[in-house]
Amino acid sequence: MKNNIKTATIISYITLIAGNVISIVYTPIMLTTLGRGEYGLFTLVNTIISYIYLLDMGLGNAVIRYNSKYMAENNEQGLKKINGMFLVLYCIIAVLGIIIGILIYFNLGNIFSNGLNITEIQQIKLMFIVALVNLAFAFPLNVFSGIIMANERFIFTKVLALIRAVLNPIIMVSVLALGQRALGMLIASTIFNILLGIANIIYCFKTLKIKMKFLGFDEGILAEIFRYSFFIFLSAIAYRIYWSTDQFILGMFVGAAPIAIYSIGSQFNGYFISFSNVISNMFLPKLTKLATEENKKELMSILVKISRIQFFIASFILIGFILVGKQFILIWAGEGYELSYYIAILLMVPQIFSIIQSLFATMLEAMSKHRVKALIYLGVAIFNLVLSLFLVQILGSIGCALGTAIGMTINSLLNNWYYKFKLNLDMAYYWKNIINLAWPATLCLVLGYMLIRFINPINYIGILLFAIIFSIAYLLIFWILALNKYEKSLIKSVFMKFKSKLN
Repeated sequence: MKNNIKTATIISYITLIAGNVISIVYTPIMLTTLGRGEYGLFTLVNTIISYIYLLDMGLGNAVIRYNSKYMAENNEQGLKKINGMFLVLYCIIAVLGIIIGILIYFNLGNIFSNGLNITEIQQIKLMFIVALVNLAFAFPLNVFSGIIMANERFIFTKVLALIRAVLNPIIMVSVLALGQRALGMLIASTIFNILLGIANIIYCFKTLKIKMKFLGFDEGILAEIFRYSFFIFLSAIAYRIYWSTDQFILGMFVGAAPIAIYSIGSQFNGYFISFSNVISNMFLPKLTKLATEENKKELMSILVKISRIQFFIASFILIGFILVGKQFILIWAGEGYELSYYIAILLMVPQIFSIIQSLFATMLEAMSKHRVKALIYLGVAIFNLVLSLFLVQILGSIGCALGTAIGMTINSLLNNWYYKFKLNLDMAYYWKNIINLAWPATLCLVLGYMLIRFINPINYIGILLFAIIFSIAYLLIFWILALNKYEKSLIKSVFMKFKSKLN
């Protein structure tokens, strides 16, 4: 099992890197072929569908939890009943999703009459139908992916994720090369997703030998499941408000092209989050144990240790993007996307606080205190929505990004207030250790600006040359001025492993 987890983790990292690199290569092709308007509509359809997907209500986590529970108890009858119940539940949710989708379909013209023209509304309606079919299949298929995770068949799951990350963009580019556009991409994506879902079904019945019984609903278990899922559901709603509503608002008030511009900026924020959080998973088991034991002194020690590493990685990415992100976007996406750079900066700067404190969420779950965080998240997300609705009419795309940035900042402040005054964590000690890293990061930013004036990176080769020199300078400055013995030993171990691989 240890090798299973280790191999799955390696595959996860490969998937993350491959997925992001392929996305960086694939997005300009899609932008060039579709144009800003159609790419914006494509993004808008996916945004609307993501809201309907909230009907999942956290049941995906419940499938894993209750399958694991009954397997641990060797309760085969319970497994058959619970999986049958989950499949029926998801089929009901799929039907409900289709009904809601049909209602939305007939009102798309009214919703987006101020931002989209008649031709764009007709396009979005066609794409929405295909995306709705994809969603209807996705709900019941969730049961089978959850069962596989509960059985700890991580390698199969991660290999499938890697296949999705690599093949999906290749299929999309092939569709565009054949002369199809956004509608063709959605049809191909739907077929591909269904095929992957069928692979999960075959694996469950042929390899895992699962069985299902459809004997109605156990009201007690159903109530327990929904109690467990409720706060996960609240967090999911808040997440969607934060990261999907801005595109929806732009479609209502501004138009299709600004959605594309905003989406590019938001995409770079997504890269920032994914690369910055790669290291977190290695510390999850120890953090959970410390939180459960309520050893707050040692808990704070490990939180500081992890947060400093997160800051080291996140500030490197953020500063690098601040320095050459605009040039990269202009080369990568083309003229007319300058605003995407400023949108990305507005989203990324406050995001760094969430990144360095990413394991606090795990701590709260271990302490059974995650409800308060979910409520804070949802409350601030609603404030962000109202603020963005106001600012978009004054500042357009930048207004949406600014509203989200203000919301994220308030969310971080409220969470830190909760950590200090309700959980009695020593946040002064925590921030003192983090702030010690801020001035070397500022020095790197200043030196980076000087380096840009010398190199003047206006093409991919210039940006690559800057990245190499800046990376070396960044590591040297932090090594001399900021890193402690533990952090230096981590970097040394990475280099030693890399060296041994080369030999």
